[in-house]
Amino acid sequence: VPWHEAFRRVGLFWELQPKTRGKPHVKLNIASISTSFGTHIWVGGIAGLTMFKTLKRRTFGKVQSKLFPKYATLNTSCSLVALITYLHLNGISPTSSLSALCNKWEGVILLTAVASNVANCLYFVPATTKLMFQIHTRENQLKLEDEVGVTSPIKRSDKATDDDKHLLKMFNINMVCRC
Repeated sequence: VPWHEAFRRVGLFWELQPKTRGKPHVKLNIASISTSFGTHIWVGGIAGLTMFKTLKRRTFGKVQSKLFPKYATLNTSCSLVALITYLHLNGISPTSSLSALCNKWEGVILLTAVASNVANCLYFVPATTKLMFQIHTRENQLKLEDEVGVTSPIKRSDKATDDDKHLLKMFNINMVCRC
């Protein structure tokens, strides 16, 4: 049985097919939201946890420093495409007031997604990466162990200063804001 026939039998795309036929904006909107959602699930729930549990901290950090800018850019792009196609599908022009977009909860959610993804892309990912490398440098200076699947050994070290603990606190705040 071909894959599209299997999906049709299950009924997943049965309802979408007639509604999207000849409507590329609808398909683009669904594809952008689905791509973003799938990326969040994969990076946050599968790949990220697997790397955290199997790689040494500094190796994981190096991978993360290369992966997360791409992740943030992809999610920013997807949320922008979703917002633009939403505007088009709902007849809201780019010059309309913000209140026209915010009249529906979907518009508010998409606008919030764009704003948070832009903040992630331009501030939180670079700031968190910079702090992470500062923590790695300090750990090397203190000759602390590089372990698999644990938080910074600075927390457990008697050599750590208040500045070191502040650095970890700022890193944790950036990590929370990035989610």
